[in-house]
Amino acid sequence: MAGKSDVANLCDDEVSTPAVRIVPLHHRWDLLEACAELLNTQWQRSMGARLHSLRQSSDSYPACLVLLEGEVLIGHARVSRVLGSRSAFVESVVVRDDLRGKGYGRVLMEGVECYAQARGFTRLYLTTHDKQYFYAHLGYVLSQPVQNVGTLASFMPMELLHKICRTAENDGKGQRIRKHNIAALSNNLPPSPSPPPAPPPPPNKVPLLSPSHSSSLSVTSSATHLPPPQSCSFTSSVPPPAPALPSSSWAPVKQTLEQTPYTDPRGLPVFWM
Repeated sequence: MAGKSDVANLCDDEVSTPAVRIVPLHHRWDLLEACAELLNTQWQRSMGARLHSLRQSSDSYPACLVLLEGEVLIGHARVSRVLGSRSAFVESVVVRDDLRGKGYGRVLMEGVECYAQARGFTRLYLTTHDKQYFYAHLGYVLSQPVQNVGTLASFMPMELLHKICRTAENDGKGQRIRKHNIAALSNNLPPSPSPPPAPPPPPNKVPLLSPSHSSSLSVTSSATHLPPPQSCSFTSSVPPPAPALPSSSWAPVKQTLEQTPYTDPRGLPVFWM
């Protein structure tokens, strides 16, 4: 099992109590700036970039969900599609700093689960840097990374995204098949004929030397009897062989609630659930 399946048994379209409820941000654009400020208390970003990201909220996903108590903004979470499945990815989960530890985080996540189930999702995924025990207490388990579609789903049909994904996979398979066929074809080709023998070299014509060349011959012959030059020793310039490396006991890190092999784009450890 990965993430959290069977996200809820019975949920209304909008989870609510007499005072607390979950609503999509794109149904309450009047909360846009307050939501941006809430997110920036946890993750600093320019207000312009934050507002632009929040304005992507729609029924076509990603959907930004806000937790309200009366008309007061309490928390936020964003839901996106996961490519190739009936799963959703939850991110940017935050509760007001002065209201943490009072159960609002659980209410927010239960509202997200009900929202996702009402729209046909059967499993939720998320990542966290340090709240893995909180999510485990809510029923989430460790998982492997998944592909979050993000804002692509808002302007590109999911069928097209699936097709692009399958095309990339098929291209990789096709390259492997073509390489295999080329190798098999080269093994079945008949051997190429051997080239014809090279013609014999022309006979050497040694010109007769006149007596005037005797002095040059004597110089040449004397040069052939010169002592050979001293050989240079390169022993000192050759580096010594590298010492043998110790046997490695490295083993891949398995993800647990205590450690994880995964990192986020900034290189910080992150847990997939």
